[in-house]
Amino acid sequence: KGYHGLTYGATSATGLPMFWDGVGPLAPGFLHAPAPHPYRYEGDGSAGEGYARALEQVIEEAGPETVAAVVAEPVQGAGGAIVPPPDYFPRVREVCDRHGVLLIADEVITGFGRTGRWFGMEHYGVVPDLMVFAKGVTSGYLPLSGVLMTRDVHDTLRELHGTLPHGFTYSGHATACAVALRNLRIIEEEGLVERARAMGEVLRPALEGLRRHELVGDVRSLGLVAGIELVRDRATRASFDAAAGVGRRVMLAAMEEGVLFRALGGDVLAISPPLVITEDELQRVVDTIDRAIARVAAEL
Repeated sequence: KGYHGLTYGATSATGLPMFWDGVGPLAPGFLHAPAPHPYRYEGDGSAGEGYARALEQVIEEAGPETVAAVVAEPVQGAGGAIVPPPDYFPRVREVCDRHGVLLIADEVITGFGRTGRWFGMEHYGVVPDLMVFAKGVTSGYLPLSGVLMTRDVHDTLRELHGTLPHGFTYSGHATACAVALRNLRIIEEEGLVERARAMGEVLRPALEGLRRHELVGDVRSLGLVAGIELVRDRATRASFDAAAGVGRRVMLAAMEEGVLFRALGGDVLAISPPLVITEDELQRVVDTIDRAIARVAAEL
């Protein structure tokens, strides 16, 4: 369920079939492993261990010598605001090291404070080999993205000699880079990373209160990114028929009260408020969602 963008290669790496329809054939050579979704785990033992084993099985069946890298989001965004088990990425790092596979962290959503740390991977004590970033580096005011890499990866690229044939028309855009520098200065000066952590501690228990609704199957969050998964049957975790549009109906009901969030596939309400949000505003968001869920539940 990973989402990595909609260019040709990124669409092929993305694990959401809704983005594949009508745009094939996709680039060959991309494999997909199960999403590390604790709520949907049905195996034995630790969910993190189980999902890491599933990933390793994909690598071993393909042949480790044919696998260049594992690409993963610290928190899966468009795939359902999925916060992985805390032991998942440490095990993934071990799997990658054991098989000589690089680990690429897609921090486009989680980077620059969103999760209460500068980068999402910090929560798991894991250092990736490459890290992709975008959105938060400029707070979205201008488009800018980039790639960070370890010294080992950098030195390997230097061994190619000459110019690396990889670039874009607007690579290194001076204005976008200037905006990024100023934005990062504001994040540091205003302590927004720590603020996201502190507000996340306010958001988490407030969201837990939504479990009083029978529609709410799961609530998960990390810093200021959260997901509320709505289900038809809480006991079996059975989802609603997509045609019912339950998540979208809750989203529209909340929108009428001036609160905006995104309804993802699988009826997951994805919340990603600004890092400057206040405690009172967070409470308003949760109270509005509470009323919106109750309203839709009464209509079903």
